[in-house]
Amino acid sequence: MKKEVRQANFIRIVSFLLVTAVLWTGLPAPVSLATTLSVSGRTSEHMDKETADFVEMAGEDLAAIAAEREIPALIYLADVFPIRTQPEWDSPVAVSVYSGHPVNICDVYVDDNYEIWMKVQLGYQGQDLTGFVPLGNLACSDSRFLQWQENYGLYGVSTYSLSPVDAEGTGYADIDQFPESYKEALLALKQAHPNWVFAKFYTGMQWDRVIQAQMQGGKSLVYKTLPDWTKGELYDNGTWYYATKPAVEMYMDPRNALTEDRIFQFEQLTYNEEYHTFDAVSNFLNQTFMNDSKPAPGTSMSYATIFWALAKEEGRKVSPFHLVARVIQEQGWAGDSPMISGTVEGFQGWYNYFNIGATGSSTQEYITNGLTYAKENWAQGAYFSIMYGADFISGNYIKKGQDTLYLQKFNVNPNGYYAPHTHQYMQNITAPTTEGANIKKLYQQANSLNSPFVFKIPVFENMPEEACGEPKMSTKVALELPQGYTDTTIWLDGVAYEGEIKNNKLVVTAPDQYAKTAVVYEYKENGAPKGMSLWTLTHDGMEYVATPQNEMKDLLSYHGFSIRITGRSGIRVKSGVSTDLRARLTGEGVNGYRLKEYGTLLMKNSNREMYPMVKDGQKVQTSMAYGVEAEGGYKDVVFETVDNRYRYTVVLVGLPAEQYQTEFAFRGYMILEKDGQETCVYGPVVTRSIYTLAKQVLASDSYEEDSSAYAFLQQLIADADALNPPTE
Repeated sequence: MKKEVRQANFIRIVSFLLVTAVLWTGLPAPVSLATTLSVSGRTSEHMDKETADFVEMAGEDLAAIAAEREIPALIYLADVFPIRTQPEWDSPVAVSVYSGHPVNICDVYVDDNYEIWMKVQLGYQGQDLTGFVPLGNLACSDSRFLQWQENYGLYGVSTYSLSPVDAEGTGYADIDQFPESYKEALLALKQAHPNWVFAKFYTGMQWDRVIQAQMQGGKSLVYKTLPDWTKGELYDNGTWYYATKPAVEMYMDPRNALTEDRIFQFEQLTYNEEYHTFDAVSNFLNQTFMNDSKPAPGTSMSYATIFWALAKEEGRKVSPFHLVARVIQEQGWAGDSPMISGTVEGFQGWYNYFNIGATGSSTQEYITNGLTYAKENWAQGAYFSIMYGADFISGNYIKKGQDTLYLQKFNVNPNGYYAPHTHQYMQNITAPTTEGANIKKLYQQANSLNSPFVFKIPVFENMPEEACGEPKMSTKVALELPQGYTDTTIWLDGVAYEGEIKNNKLVVTAPDQYAKTAVVYEYKENGAPKGMSLWTLTHDGMEYVATPQNEMKDLLSYHGFSIRITGRSGIRVKSGVSTDLRARLTGEGVNGYRLKEYGTLLMKNSNREMYPMVKDGQKVQTSMAYGVEAEGGYKDVVFETVDNRYRYTVVLVGLPAEQYQTEFAFRGYMILEKDGQETCVYGPVVTRSIYTLAKQVLASDSYEEDSSAYAFLQQLIADADALNPPTE
C-alpha cells in the first residue's frame, strides 16, 4: 500500500478516535489495550502489519529529526500530569509534573486504541528521566515536528485532564485550562492569531509567598527613570533602586503580559529554523549599533552572521532573536557602554555583551568585575563574547527549565534544575517585558507573527481577582497601639490628626508622603500626660510603613508646672529624658539613631489654631537644654535627676499683668540623627496660664498665709482680676 493511502486510512481511524476522545475528557483515563512495548517496533504486537509499517516509517523519520537536534515541547491541558514508564495508561508513573513542564520529543508509539504516545526526555529536580506522554498533552512549535505531523497525519487530542470540561468554555481547550481572569485576554490573542497555543504553567505556588520571596535582598530592582511608586531604597550609587512590592506584583503578574507586545516573554527560547532566519536577524540589527556597516570588533563577520550562526549550531539551538534582544537589554540600542568598548585600560580587546559576572554597588566596580570575568573566561573579540553568552544562556538556563524570559527573571519552576527564586539571570523586573517587546518586533519584521508559537504562561495559587495594576498611592498611617493607650489622636511630625480605629489599628490619613514620625500619648485620668510611643515612618512610593521604636518608649516626659517666685518670677515647666536612654543615644545609638539636641518649645496657646507647634515654626520659641549653641559652645542643663530621668526646665518670665491670664503651650522636643538625616520628635503639649497656676498653688496649701510667697501669689491674682474681672 502506498504511503498516501496508508496515511489516509490512519487519519480516518484517528479522526474517529478524536471525536470519541472528547467524551472521555475529564473522566478517568482509559486503559490501553497494548500490554508490551515491542522491542523492534513502535506499535504493540497486536497492530496490523500495514499500520505498524506506517507507524514504523513515521517513527524513523521522527527519530532522525530528534537525532539532529532536540524537539522541545511542553506538557499541557492538565494541572498535574503523570508521565508513564510505558506507552500505556495503566503502566507505572515515572514522574508527575505540573502543566508547562518542558520535555524533548524523541520517538513515537501508537497503541491498539490508536492513541499516539510520544517518548520524551525531561529534567526533573536535577534528574534526567525518560517516559511516555500522549501526543494530545504536548504543545510543540518546532517547525520540523509540525511538518512531520503534517506529512504523516499524526495528531493527538488530550484524553487526560484533571480539570472537568467547562460546557460554557471558550471553545479552546488550551484557554479553558486557565483561571477566568486570564481567559478574556487569551481569547482576544487567539482570535487574532489562531495558530498560537497557550500552555498553562501551573506552579502550585502561593502568590503572596512568591512576591515575598522576590522581594528578598537585591533580587528585584528598577531603573532610576521609573515612576517613584516603583522605587524603594537606593541600591547602588544612583542608577538602580530596590523595587517596591506593588512594582514587583505588577511586573510579575502574568495577566499584565497577555497582550501582543508583551506575550513573548512567555515564548520558549529555542531555535526554530522556519522563522529564525538570517535576514530577520540582519534586518533588526540594522536598527541598532550592531548594524552591518562594519564588522563586529575583532572579527571579519557582521553581528548578524555571528548571532545567527551561533544560535543554530548543534548543542546550542537557542533563539537568535532572544540573544539579540538580551544584548540590547543589557547594552541599549546605542551600545555605548564601556563593557563593549574594547578600550577600557587593562582590558583592551575584551568585550562582555551579556554583562555576565558584572556585579557591584558602583558603576566602576560593575564594569571592572564584568570585564575581569570576560578576560578570565573567553578570548578577545566580539565573537567569543557572544559565543560564551549564547552557551551560558542555553546551557545554564534554557536547558535547565528556565526556557522563557519570564522564568529567567522570575524562577518559579517548582521542579526545575535550580530551586525556586534562585539562579535568576537578572535583577531588573522590567527586563522580560522590554525584551519580549523587542522579540515581538523581530517576528513582526520577519512576517512571522502568525506562526504556531507556544507560550508557557505561569499560574499561581490565590492570585488577586484582577491583575495587579499600577496602584494608587496611599498616605494612610496605621498604628498598632500599645496596651493601655486610648487616645485616638496621632501626632505626625508634631502635628495632631484625629484617627479612627480600623481592624484593631489606629488609622489616620497624612497630608502627604513625607512624614517621618508618628507619636501617640498616654494620659492619666486627670488629663496629664504619662507616656508616649514613637513610630518612625517611611513611604515606599505607595504606602506608609510604620516601624515601632519600642526602645525609645517614653522618650520625652512631662513633670509638671511651678511658679518661680524668687528672682525674675515666672511660670516653669519640667520635661524629662531617661538617663539610660540618653546614654545610649549619645553612645552606640538606638536602632541607628543618635542624640543631637533637646529642649522645650513654647508659644501662646491661642496661636496653635493657626500655627503648628513645631521647632522653627512661626510664633514658636525654642529653649535648648542639650546640644551645641549657635556660638559653638556645648550646653547640657539638668535641673534635677529623679527616678532615673534627667529633668530640664524652661521658665517664662517677664510677663506683664495683661498676660497673667494668657494661656501658654509648652512641649519637649528632641532632634535625632541617622545616616546624616535629622528627625525631630515631640513630647506632649501641655498648657497653663500663670493666673491659673497661681490659684492651683494657693489651693494646694503649699505656703503659709503670712508668707511672702503667699502674698506674691495673691497679688498676682488680684492684678489679673483688676484688668479682667472674673464673671459671676
